[in-house]
Amino acid sequence: MIEANQQTVAAGVSLLVGLLTAYRRYQRTGHITLSRLPWRAFRRLVFEFRRTFFTVAKPDKPSFTVDMRLDTVRATLGNQSYNPAWPLSYNYHGEDYNARHYYYDVGREYPHRQIHVRGFEREDGAVEVMAHEEPAPEHHPKAHLREDDMRPANEWVRETLAGGQRDAG
Repeated sequence: MIEANQQTVAAGVSLLVGLLTAYRRYQRTGHITLSRLPWRAFRRLVFEFRRTFFTVAKPDKPSFTVDMRLDTVRATLGNQSYNPAWPLSYNYHGEDYNARHYYYDVGREYPHRQIHVRGFEREDGAVEVMAHEEPAPEHHPKAHLREDDMRPANEWVRETLAGGQRDAG
């Protein structure tokens, strides 16, 4: 907990310094350049806040294990457009990887969808993977929180990690 607090403070200080620098530039030029805002520090602060205040017990949901290193899982799913470090979710205790893959399925009641993947690195170097498909939270927040139209997606992710591709939906 102390380590997390130190990281939170460091991220907060970085964000504050970046915002003050942006404000000084605004005073001189009258413009705010979006590329000069401290996005990395803001992101770090969000993730530290999530880890500190929104960590919950790992749920007892179906999962599978892949004999891959965590970096390989991250790279393989990244190559298939999985966005790493999804901030709009709880942090599960022991979670080492959190990503999502957005897609649109016009035939569904909640057409904005995501495959949400979590990874847990094991002591033997393998990775336990837990995945589900659900309404995207930014488009269907109530359905997402109620877990409406949520389905397991372990087979989909297993095939993706094995090198196969599968269409959404």
